[in-house]
Amino acid sequence: TPRIEVTVEATDEGENRSAGGNATAVGRLVNAIDWLTENPPGLYDALDVPLRAAVGKLGRKK
Repeated sequence: TPRIEVTVEATDEGENRSAGGNATAVGRLVNAIDWLTENPPGLYDALDVPLRAAVGKLGRKK
């Protein structure tokens, strides 16, 4: 079975204030993969994609 492990560290790289925010945004995108595969192809904005709680090591287990 395939296994994907993602490690995200929110840090401020070179005094770039957006670095931490960009790193944490990936969590929302990864959690939306199954939602995106269940919907028709197209363009979606942030308000279309549902927020989901983290599961696994950092969140609640299913």
